[in-house]
Amino acid sequence: MGYIFEQEIEQILNTVRAKTIGEGENITLRDILGSSTHPGLKAYFRAEVEKFLEDERSREIRSKRFPYTHPEASSLQRQIDLVLVQQYQFPQEEFVRVLDEAVHFQFNYLCRPQWTLLNYIVGERRRVPVSEVERKLTRCIDYQYFPELIRRYCIDKGLAEVTYEEFKTLVERIDAEIVARHTPAELAAMTRSLLQFVDFGKASPHDANNQPTLPTNAVIVFFEDKRIDTVTRRLEFERDQKNRMMLTLPELASVLGEVLTDKLAPVVEAPEVPEPVESIPPQPVPGNGQMADQKKEGPADQGESAGQTNANFLPGVVDMFTPADVKRFTKSIFRKDSMAFRRALEQIELLTAWDATSHFLDDLFVAQSVDPFSREAVEFTDRIYARFFPSRDRTTP
Repeated sequence: MGYIFEQEIEQILNTVRAKTIGEGENITLRDILGSSTHPGLKAYFRAEVEKFLEDERSREIRSKRFPYTHPEASSLQRQIDLVLVQQYQFPQEEFVRVLDEAVHFQFNYLCRPQWTLLNYIVGERRRVPVSEVERKLTRCIDYQYFPELIRRYCIDKGLAEVTYEEFKTLVERIDAEIVARHTPAELAAMTRSLLQFVDFGKASPHDANNQPTLPTNAVIVFFEDKRIDTVTRRLEFERDQKNRMMLTLPELASVLGEVLTDKLAPVVEAPEVPEPVESIPPQPVPGNGQMADQKKEGPADQGESAGQTNANFLPGVVDMFTPADVKRFTKSIFRKDSMAFRRALEQIELLTAWDATSHFLDDLFVAQSVDPFSREAVEFTDRIYARFFPSRDRTTP
């Protein structure tokens, strides 16, 4: 990375171990998902277990005389797989290994998402299957505009594989347009996910004014990845000449405001690059809910086969529940916590793909200690599923 963040990484590793396995001999994935561990690390552990199960399934010998693809068999298999995944046991040694990988991956992804996506998903290969791209993107729950737009691009183009050059151009284009659509204050707020991850591992995470801080070096890496040279040079000056080794978000916003004086409003025109995506929608800035102006989108049914839907055409989640529903689900799933129910709906509102929403619901049921196969959980899941596929029966794969 060019900078050493081993102190921050070690702090996060220690914090996660204390919140999960501790000195225990093993721990289940269900317990990890139900802990207060950082959501990005939970996603990594879950993706690892799902890959383990996928590899084990690939070695099974199955007779063609049994209809494994029958809708009822497939539905039951998905339920069995969910139980197996959640009850997977990590021995202490394996847990420590996967945790180390997860923390390094998350730190890299939050610091320099372009570099991480390119090297993690494609690496030194000239092309990769889209199925592999999709599987690896499940580890990326922050900066959702990346996985959502990468998926949409692959669906719209009907790709079975993506080349190194195509993927590199796509990722650069996505980030360039996102940067172009946000003000300096909003760009500073984009580092909030990185700040929260670093903050997660600190025993005393805030400055004298009780503001969370980020290492200036980490912020430099963040803007180096976005190729905003004027910002990285100014941050290096702040670090080297003013000895500002840590920055709060307001301080970062102030620096960006001074440097990016011509960026007081969203830029509509995209950079001149090949056409990896038809249009980039505006993205919510973490923590403030603000959006830039947007371009008009195409038909809502593009990519529907993968559960990827234009967010502009999705029905509002809150409107899908009657007052009686709210009361019933608050009691049965959210332990009578109406604020927890509303927060969950607000998070679901931001998701524009069924696969990501399905993972969110699985984690939600674990966190609430709710049986995902109970009548209430199944009904709640079906209600959300209908948001993406209003004309389909859930029993149909």
